[in-house]
Amino acid sequence: MTKFILILHLCMFEGETPNCFSSQVYTFEFNDHYSCVRQGYVSAHKSLDNLTIEEINKNKLAVRIECKEIKMENI
Repeated sequence: MTKFILILHLCMFEGETPNCFSSQVYTFEFNDHYSCVRQGYVSAHKSLDNLTIEEINKNKLAVRIECKEIKMENI
């Protein structure tokens, strides 16, 4: 069985390559990629609410969403 976990990365987007310095892994699992991505955008929006507009603008911050596929062993 395949499940997905959600990982949010807080990144600075200055220059050619983003510099991601903080990651948050969500402990709940999703049955499909669609559900994971939809929750990712909701969670990313909420995590930006914890930052000020000045912090986001000054550091060019954004959240990168990753839905990582994991294989579940049959029990």
